[in-house]
Amino acid sequence: MSHPPLRFGYGFDFRNPTEWFKPWHQFYSDLIDFIVWTETLGFEGVWLAEHHGIEDGYLPSPLTVGTWIAARTQKMRIDTGVALAPFYHPVRLAEDLAVLDVLSNGRAGISLGLGYLQFEADAYGFDLSRRGKIADELLQIVVKLWEGETVTFDGEFFQVKKARIFPLPIQKPHIPIFVGGTTQKGFRRAARYADGFNGPVEYYPAYLEEVRALGKPDSAARIQSLSYSDMWMVVWDDREEALNEIAPHAYYQINGYAEWQKDEDWAPFEQQSLEDFKKNDPNLKVFTSGQAIDYIRSRQEQAPIESFCMQVPAGCSPEKYRKYAQKFADEVIPAFR
Repeated sequence: MSHPPLRFGYGFDFRNPTEWFKPWHQFYSDLIDFIVWTETLGFEGVWLAEHHGIEDGYLPSPLTVGTWIAARTQKMRIDTGVALAPFYHPVRLAEDLAVLDVLSNGRAGISLGLGYLQFEADAYGFDLSRRGKIADELLQIVVKLWEGETVTFDGEFFQVKKARIFPLPIQKPHIPIFVGGTTQKGFRRAARYADGFNGPVEYYPAYLEEVRALGKPDSAARIQSLSYSDMWMVVWDDREEALNEIAPHAYYQINGYAEWQKDEDWAPFEQQSLEDFKKNDPNLKVFTSGQAIDYIRSRQEQAPIESFCMQVPAGCSPEKYRKYAQKFADEVIPAFR
């Protein structure tokens, strides 16, 4: 099986937990410096997460951070991982991303999800149960605007009259949109309105089914690996050393998600102690370079992934994490070039 070129990079949520807290400007500056440095190693992507009203500062404004990265990098693609569709007005989203695409000379992308936290929806004043329908309308409007159309749309959630945007994106026909999901409705949304799906490769067959149902070729079923089963992966020869350094930070993230998602049907995490997490959690992977190469190739066999996103876990200082990024760049990336 031939595979598309594979882009590697890291995802960031910009959480600044109390236990490892840094002054905010220093914290942001250190992470941006790290992201810029990874480009010099051969990493080709960055994914910026989004949530709202989280006390540790979980990034609420990924596109703003994206402009900072665009100004300091030359080749790296700048994506969200994921932005939450119901929190945007489609015209403003189209404009902001078009400007980011211009600033970056055609390096912007967007990966969208729906969100699931009730307090976030309450703060923004929308009905969380309608978030899928909101996203469907937004996606239809945004793509048409990027393609230069004058858009009139009379929907349940958005009404726009003769909307146009300038400047248009550099990328043609439009900025790539990938949509995440965990249900058949989500896979159908990605197939119908987006350029691809972002999420675990295990969902690829269900997504491909929806692509085929629309009469599209299999080549239209694109996928980025933004996956809870792949994100927390580091390459290091001394497993215990890596676990002791990385596990507390990954545990902070994953236990937080377990709490937020405990009432969801699709919750992939469970709450546990740090020691149990270090021993048993399948999402935290410490591999040798050879194991990592074999694992990533196994993922390629399951789906034609275009990107492989890992995490620099919350509160882990860039200085501490540099050795892991360097080793991955030196010993894993060359196997895919």
